[in-house]
Amino acid sequence: MTDQKEKYGIMDWIGSVIGIIVAGFIIFILIWPLIDPTPDKSSSLKENIQKATGK
Repeated sequence: MTDQKEKYGIMDWIGSVIGIIVAGFIIFILIWPLIDPTPDKSSSLKENIQKATGK
């Protein structure tokens, strides 16, 4: 019984770490245009969609 509880605890911890990493990555992607260090800023999402669709 203790083995199952311990395994669940480890899996829960791993899931939490993965969730934090994914959430941090998504937040980083969303704020990247604001902190972009390049002189000529990266294309905005709107510009990228227009280029991809050809409109």
